[in-house]
This record gives sequence, C-alpha cells and structure tokens, in this order.
Amino acid sequence: MYRSQQSRNAPSASGMDDANERKELALQQAEDALWKIPRSLEGIKRKDFNPVQLALQMMDTSSLGKSYDEFHESYERLNMSLDGIVDEYYAGFNDSILTFSGLQERIQDASGSVNSVKGGLQRVRRMILEERGSLDQLYAKSTQLGAIVAILKRLEEAKRIREELATYTKEKRFLTAAGKLVEDMQFVFDPQLTPIEALSGLRQQLESDKAELLQRIIDELHSHIYLKSPYCERRMGDDDIRPGRQRIRRARKARRTESDDEGSPEADSFAYVEMLLESLATLESTSTALQEIKSAISRELSRLIDGVVAEVEERNRALLSKAGAGEADSEVLHDFARILFARIEAVLEYHEYVLDVAGHGGERNSLAPQSPTRPSLAYTLSDVWEAAKTEVLALLRDYLVTDDAQAGADTAHGAGMRDLFHMERGNVGGMVETLYAQVEAQFQDLTASAPDRKRELTAPAVIDEYADAQNSLQHKLLATPDIEHAPELLGMALEFTRRVAPMLAGTSGASGVTSAGMSPGMSPGLSPAVRRSVGGDIPPSSPLPTDADEFLQSFFTKTFLTHAESQAARQFESVTSASDAFETDPNTRFGGRPVFRSAAALVPLLNRFGSLLNSLGKFRGANWGILLELASRYYDMCLTLFRDTVRSPEGQTYLSVRWAESLDMMQLFDRRMRLGVRDADAQREIKQEEALKTDRSLNPYELIFDVKRLAVIAQLHHTLEWLIVQLDKVASDRANVLRQHEGAMGAALLKRHEADRVRVVGRFQSLAVQCVMVLRIEVRVHCMHYLDLAVREGDYCLDRDAVEPEPYIHALNADISAIEEKLASCLPPSKLTLVFAGISVLMAHILTTNTRHIREFNRAGNAKMLRNILALQQNLSNIALPEEGGLDAARKFYELYDLGVDGILRHISEHGAEFSFDVYRRMVGFVYSGSGQGAALSEGRANSLMEASQSDQYEAHIRQLQKLVEKPPIPSRS
Repeated sequence: MYRSQQSRNAPSASGMDDANERKELALQQAEDALWKIPRSLEGIKRKDFNPVQLALQMMDTSSLGKSYDEFHESYERLNMSLDGIVDEYYAGFNDSILTFSGLQERIQDASGSVNSVKGGLQRVRRMILEERGSLDQLYAKSTQLGAIVAILKRLEEAKRIREELATYTKEKRFLTAAGKLVEDMQFVFDPQLTPIEALSGLRQQLESDKAELLQRIIDELHSHIYLKSPYCERRMGDDDIRPGRQRIRRARKARRTESDDEGSPEADSFAYVEMLLESLATLESTSTALQEIKSAISRELSRLIDGVVAEVEERNRALLSKAGAGEADSEVLHDFARILFARIEAVLEYHEYVLDVAGHGGERNSLAPQSPTRPSLAYTLSDVWEAAKTEVLALLRDYLVTDDAQAGADTAHGAGMRDLFHMERGNVGGMVETLYAQVEAQFQDLTASAPDRKRELTAPAVIDEYADAQNSLQHKLLATPDIEHAPELLGMALEFTRRVAPMLAGTSGASGVTSAGMSPGMSPGLSPAVRRSVGGDIPPSSPLPTDADEFLQSFFTKTFLTHAESQAARQFESVTSASDAFETDPNTRFGGRPVFRSAAALVPLLNRFGSLLNSLGKFRGANWGILLELASRYYDMCLTLFRDTVRSPEGQTYLSVRWAESLDMMQLFDRRMRLGVRDADAQREIKQEEALKTDRSLNPYELIFDVKRLAVIAQLHHTLEWLIVQLDKVASDRANVLRQHEGAMGAALLKRHEADRVRVVGRFQSLAVQCVMVLRIEVRVHCMHYLDLAVREGDYCLDRDAVEPEPYIHALNADISAIEEKLASCLPPSKLTLVFAGISVLMAHILTTNTRHIREFNRAGNAKMLRNILALQQNLSNIALPEEGGLDAARKFYELYDLGVDGILRHISEHGAEFSFDVYRRMVGFVYSGSGQGAALSEGRANSLMEASQSDQYEAHIRQLQKLVEKPPIPSRS
C-alpha cells in the first residue's frame, strides 16, 4: 500500500518540480532582459520614468537622440519575458479568483442565515412575551421525566458496580473502589427511594459488595502488617534498617492521587497501608476492621513464626542435616532469632502506624467525616505486644526447657498426660486412676494459684477463641532444646525488647497514642513513630519501660532459673549419687594427688553453669544462687561424709574430732598454719592436749584404727582444698561480670557476691581445716595411746638386757607407718608434714613425763627404754618426714641414768636444766635404787632402815637439784 501511494505521488511531485523550474527560468529571463537594457535607456528603470520624454528623444535624429531600434529590441525582450511569467503564473491567478468567488458566496449564505436567526429570535421574543398557562405544566412534566431518566441511568450504573469494584481491587485502587461504592450506596439507600421494593435486591448486592470489599481490605492490611507482601518483605525481612527510620519520608506526605503513582500502589508499603485505612474510613468500617485485626493478632503472629521457621529451615537445610551438631544448632538458632525478632519488630511498627493513622481519624481522607476528637480504637499496641510476648515466651521455653526437665518434674509433680495412654502394663485401672488424680491435683494447684498471680504473659494463648486447629504456640523446632541456647536467644530477645521499648513507651489507655515525649516545636499532628524518626531513633534518656523487658526478666527468674536449677540438680544428683562418687578419680589431680570423682564432675558443672549465667549478666535475679546451691549441697554431702567417717559404729564421735572442736586447739592450729612450727607453740599444744586428756589412759574405742577412715578424711581435705581453688575461679569470673554494672546497684551486687563467696568458701575452708586437724590430732593421740601403754604396762626392771623394744613401740611404729603410707597417697607433702609435724617432740615429752607411771626401773630397763627411743627414731626416719630431733631429748634424758646422781647434777650445772624438776627428781630416784626403792624415795617414803639412811643423802641431792633447776639457764659456749 505504501509503495502504490508512493508511485502515485511521484508524477505530481516531478511535475511540481518542473513548474517551479519554469517559473524560475521565466523570472531569470525577465531579470536578464532588464540587465540587457542599454545604458542610454537606463531611465526607464526608475520609478519617476517619463515616457513622453523618451519618445521625444527617439524622434530626435541628432546625435543627442535615443535609438529606436535599441528601444524596440529591449521592448521585445521584456515583452517575451513577461509573456513567460504570465504563462507560468496564470493558473494561480485563476485559482485565486475562484477562491474569492467561493468565499463571497459563503459570506452571502452566512448573512442570509444570520438574518433568518435574527428573525426567529424576534419571533421567539414575541412568543415569550405572550402569556400562555400551558407552558408551566409542560415544564414540570419535562423536569420530572428528566429526573426519572437520570435515576434510571444512575441505577444502571449502580448495577455495574460489581464489575467496577473487581477492576479497582485488581488494580489495588481500594480508595477509588470505596468511594465509588459509598456513592452508589448513598444513592440507593436514599430515603426517597426506600419505598421502591424493586431496589431491595440491589441494596443486598451493595451490602454484599461492601462486606467483600471490607474483607479484601482487611486481608490486604494483614498482608502488609504481617509481611506477607513481597513489597514489605524485601524491606523488613532481613534488613538492618528499621522501618521507623524510613517512615518519616512517607508519613504525613501530601496526598497523591492514584493516577500519579508509578508502578504498583504497594511499592510504598506504609503509604499503601494508609490508603487502605482511608478506604476503611470511607466505608465507615474502621472500628469493625480494627476489631477483626485485633482478633487475628495471635493467629497471624503464629503463622508469621511458622513462615520464618520454614524460611530458615530452607536456608539452613545443610546445617540442619547435621544431627546433634551443637555449632550448627547455634548458627541456625541465631539466624532464626535474628529474622524472627526483626519481623516481629516490623509487625509492631506496622501496628503502631495503623493505630496512629486510625487514631487521627483518616486525616488524608476527604470523604471521611472529620471529628475534633480522636476516635476510640478497638485495640492498642499493648494488645499486639501481649501476643508477641506470648509467642516469644513460648519459643524461649521450647528451645531452652528440655523434655527431660519435664520428665524430671513428673516425679515431683505427677506424670505427664502421655502416660495416661500407655496401657500395656498391668493394673491398668489403678494406674489410670492414679494418673488422673495427679493431673487433677496439678490442675487444682494451678487454679488455686491463678488469682494470686499477676497477669501472666501466656493468658492470650490460653484464652484464644480465634485460634485455628493448630495450637498457636506449637511450632516446628529447628534445634534440639538445650539450656546452652540461653545466651544466644535471651540476649537477642533482650536486645529486641530494648529496640521496641521506645515504641511501647508511647502507648497508653484505649487509644494507644500519647503526646508524651514530644520535642518542643514538633507538630502535635505527627505520630509518635514520626517524632522518634525525626529524632533519629535515639533511645530515650529515661530508663527502659518496666513492661518492655519485664516479661523476659520474669521468664528468666521464674522459668529459666527454675529450669536451670532443676537441670543442675539433676546433673548434680547424677554425679553425686553414684556408688563411686567419693572414690578418687585418677584423671583429675591436684598437687599430684587425685580428688573425688564427684568433685571432678561437679567442677565442670559449676564452670558450665557459671559461664552460662555470666553470659546472662544483663538479667536481674539471683542467678548466682544456682552455683551457691550446688556448692552448698555438695558441702552438705562432704559434711555428712565427714561426720559418718568420724563416728564409730556405736554412734560415738571419736576423740580427735572432739579435741578439734576445742577453741584453744583451733587457735593453736591456725597459728601453726600461718606461722609454721615454733617450739613455744609445740609446748603449748602439748599442754593443751594434756589438759584435754586429763591424766587418763585413752580407750581404744576413742581412736580411729581403721586407716581407710583416715584416708577418706585426708582425701576429703584434699578435695575440699581443690574445690576452694575452683570456687574462687568461678567467683572471680562472676565478680568480673558484676564489675561491668555501674552505679550503686553494681556496687551492691558486687558486695553481696563477695559476701556469698566468703560464706561458701569459708564453709569449705572450715571443713578442710577440721579434716586436717582431725588427722593431726588422731596421729598424736595414737602416739599418746601406745606410749602411755608402753610406759604403764612395760617391764623396765629386767635381769638382762632386752633384745627387742617394748611391743607397744612396735605397734606404734606399725601404726604410724601405715597411716603415713596411706595419707601420702592422699595429701601433698606440705599437708602431710602438717599432719605429722611435732610428733617426735610429743613422743619425747610422753617418754620423759610419764616416768611417774614406771613402777620398777633398773639399768636393763633403762637400756630397754633407750632401745624404744631408737626404734621410734628409726621408724620416723623411714617414713620420709622432716627430721625434727625431738626424740634426742628423750634419749639424752635416759642416758643420764648411767651418769649417776652426781653426774646428773654435774651435767645440769654445766649444760643447764633441759627438763622439769619433777622429771629430774624421778630420774634421781631411779638411780638411787635399781629395784624400785628410788621410786619410793622419790615419793618421800622409806620402807626399811637402809632406805632411811639413804634418805638423808637423797634429800640433800634433791635440794641441790632444785637449786640447779631453779637457776637461770646457762648461755651456750658457742
């Protein structure tokens, strides 16, 4: 078609070009003719040319005249060029003439029409000026018929509203659809049209259309509030930017018409939500919609969480395939909590925006009726927060409270409901009755405690009449429940509450809006979220609102800590109730010595819970109490073990324990531990022991002869020493966490913690000291017991020298060796030295002071006594104890026997008194008589005439002895 048209136009275009060329040629010829006019005839070109003068000049035949031939030639050339111009331009002149003729005819026709109209107007004027009564009736009838036609047309338009609404809703133009529907309903429901029964079907249709449009708007609101729309998903899904920071750029903007919007109306999610709310205000259904939104909060939040679970499960499918991987669980939970809390925060932002726009009565909606007061809202942000808290608490419980905790609780609080349907065991009827009784008791307990509780966060979940078939609080778990998830989940939950705290601080009463916190100069019409956005989302200077994180604090205190305590208690029971709990663990050593298996398992438990609770230092509560409870319970077990060990089968407490409880003995032992061994303290300890012994023989049942008991006490002491070190480490870590708290509260917490540490560690320290005191005293009373028997019951008046020492000395050596050998495997050398230190001094003291119990004594008996001392010295040197040389004093004392009385006195005079007067006096008595007379003389008795004659000499020696002993000591010659 294009080619044919081009072919038809081609000749006309070519002809036009030829005509133009000819015209140009004609004009060129005319110009050439003008240029060829001779100079003599130049005057004809001027405007003031005078032809008469030229004619006269041509008639002049003289040389001054003009040439006629030149004039004629020029004339012919000009005439020919003019003919060519006329030939080329006559068609245009002809057309112009015809056009002028046509215009003239039309002007004439128009003039005739104007005259005709003028005549008609004049006739109408005359007719109007005439009086006619029938015109009024015709006018009224015409008006009525016009109104009827308009109504019919309007009704026809109303019948097509459903198709128009479908188009508008498909294009997301809900405000236009609401306005159109309201206009049609206002027309159809006009009181003047009420009598028309034929419109009842149309009215029902419009009501149905309104309900459908209202539900569609509510669904759209839910789609954006709960982040179902992709337009809000890509903004609030995983972004670090909070919606509140973006909202100031779109909230309270000048109203834009839908025709000006580019792309989808949903592209600006918050503007789209505001448009939906304006649509609700246009339909006068804001309250109904808000009530519907309120009723769906719990259900929609549950679905939101299910969606997040599915999304995280899809994103972390590879990690989830690693069954039982702790790090994988932690990573998945971190991803889940991060996305979940971000989206719940976004949901709160949307609800706040909805309430804010609804609270202002739809200020942008010109169709909605304006009211000077804000409307009453069907719900507040607090309602959304309560539902969010319920879901958060349910998730925290699902991931932090393990099933074994519930199983463990069944023992104390009754079996679970699942056990009601396990019927394979015998006595089914009795079992069912028992289980139902237990469940009923639990229900009664919960019912009885409900009035005393504050409003619990789980209340919305319990009273959820809109919940679907699936329990709104049951969601698929992405990780195995474990208390170790607490730092991750609780920390992120706490951070989430701190982020939403400023938002919740603006809620009050039924309206859910307030002007509190408005900066000077801010418009009161701005929403709280906009005012926060203007401030750059700076956290308020006031403390965190109590209700923002109070539910987490309550969960931490009432649920988490309770569960942690129960789990710690179960693990504590598992490590302490074993049959080998108080046997040594060769893999755990302290100072090269093993500790109890239970303690070796307890310390990792303390470290685990200590690290866990320290990571939750931002939470208030006595979380240190878990560790205190574990330590206290283990102390009680150690104390019970100690008491059982130091109690005889007959139920009597052994002598060493009673002595260890003496205040004087405690002070002496404490001094020895602080200052070491000192001679004065050693003599003071001996005197205190003699005071407690009360110059009597010790009964065997008062002593611990079972070396295993002593080993248990030693092992208990060593374990307690190790636990004290470990408890100090745990307490130090806890103190470092508490030091991060500032202000008076931090100082008070640190002071209380230090007091608790001193109290708990002090109890362990006290028991550890008591253990080592009992061991030391037990060793010493063993020495007292055997040496006392060796002196009291030994025979020291012999006919010949004894080959062996006293049997009791053998028994003491065997006893001491067995005790040392057993304790050496339980105690480090320093503590072993503390147990055995000073026993040689004690032995020497007993062997010298107990001579009053020797009935007969002679030279052979003295040799036997020296053999006893030598046997004791050799035994002490064999058991690798520090060399004290205490028995050298006893040896020197009995060696005085061979010096005689004069030798004894001379020795005292030269070297000074090393023993008491009574001890020297008894040795002098031994020398006076080898058959017992000396003992009698030492007591001041004379049994024969010979004894009487010796008495004077004896008394003289005693007086001289007394003078020497009472003299001040002789300084050493060195």
